[in-house]
Amino acid sequence: MIRRRSDLVLSREPSARLVPWIIGLMTYLACLMLAGALLLSELLDQWTSDLTGTVTVQVMPMEGEPPDVIEDRVDKLVRLLQRSRGVASARSIPLPEITAMLEPWLGAGASLEALPLPRLIDVELDETSPPSVGALRTMLSNADPGAVLDDHGIWQEQLSGLIGALGTVAGFIVILVAVATVGIVVFATRSGMAAHQDVIEVLHLIGARDVFIARQFQNLALSQGLRGGLIGIALGAATLWGLGRAAAHLDTSMLPPVSLLAWHWGVLAALPLATALIANWTAKRTVVRSLRKLV
Repeated sequence: MIRRRSDLVLSREPSARLVPWIIGLMTYLACLMLAGALLLSELLDQWTSDLTGTVTVQVMPMEGEPPDVIEDRVDKLVRLLQRSRGVASARSIPLPEITAMLEPWLGAGASLEALPLPRLIDVELDETSPPSVGALRTMLSNADPGAVLDDHGIWQEQLSGLIGALGTVAGFIVILVAVATVGIVVFATRSGMAAHQDVIEVLHLIGARDVFIARQFQNLALSQGLRGGLIGIALGAATLWGLGRAAAHLDTSMLPPVSLLAWHWGVLAALPLATALIANWTAKRTVVRSLRKLV
């Protein structure tokens, strides 16, 4: 890293040596929070895109109803849906496929034949002229009182609200991390000014302007912010890589595969630069305000 010439020996202060590591910790936390928010947003997009244009029909079994009777009810509803306007396709989901869906919760090899499970019909709607969900629900209930239409609307709304709330919390934590970084730089800058007060007064006497003195602290803060940001992003990338490796070995189908996209990594890679710029600006404002009070 190229070091700029400084007329004040600021980097030897104990606080100056500690600041990059504290900023690195702040950047590390911000990296994890941002990555979590981006992953949640990507997960929500995948879920909603998979469910867009589809509805599910649940055919509830009657008490004591033989399996062949409920299968006849399902077949009649499938044929009715296939003839309906605005329906692109409809198919009944076989019981083994339903068993595979419930396997993460019930365990492998669970027998569901004795359980009164509803039969499912997967319905894909015509995107160009989709039918009214209310009219489709009325048609199904008239054809079979045990047919229930699920358009996933309530589930998507609840999931979107939950992920939105988690994203808000993550954003709030990132803001707190930025504020804490500003406070650290302010403290370190004021400590450096107090330690070099005699030198600063001499520079004033020989005609040095406030901007020149502020630049000395700016250069140090910029270097500290960049070094701390690189430390934090390196630790954050290593943590995310480790979590990704651990998640890849999970034997579950409850969650779709999701990973950070290229532009997500671009956002995270910009954190060291953002940290350096925040530190640079904070040091300048702190020195200029402090020097004005001395005049």
